[in-house]
Amino acid sequence: MDVQISLGDLGIMLLGFSLFVLIIYAILLLKNLTDTIKVFRSVLQDNQSNIEQILNQVPSIAQNVESISSDLSRDVKAVQHTFDNMIGKTEVAAARLTKNKDVLSSIAGVMQVIYFIKKFMRTFPLKKKSF
Repeated sequence: MDVQISLGDLGIMLLGFSLFVLIIYAILLLKNLTDTIKVFRSVLQDNQSNIEQILNQVPSIAQNVESISSDLSRDVKAVQHTFDNMIGKTEVAAARLTKNKDVLSSIAGVMQVIYFIKKFMRTFPLKKKSF
């Protein structure tokens, strides 16, 4: 007995088998999802009092965060003012050093001339006085 299977029949069989596998996969997925939801419910029921306590504390936490952020903003402004003062004083000191640089270079030049004269004078022998 010879049975002929056409390509259309083979395609329908493959689609049917694929649909069967897809249905089994969906059933397993729904079963796992149901188990997960059950575990989630039990965790929520076990921690219901803790969750309510946290939800009751949220407004005070938000108020504390707002207070901290305003304090931090004020402190940052104060520090910024201090840095601005330091920068201003640094600029003044740099300007004064620039002015004093000319004076210091003049003093260094005079010191070099004195050193040169002293060195030049030492080249002459000293006469010893005898009594």
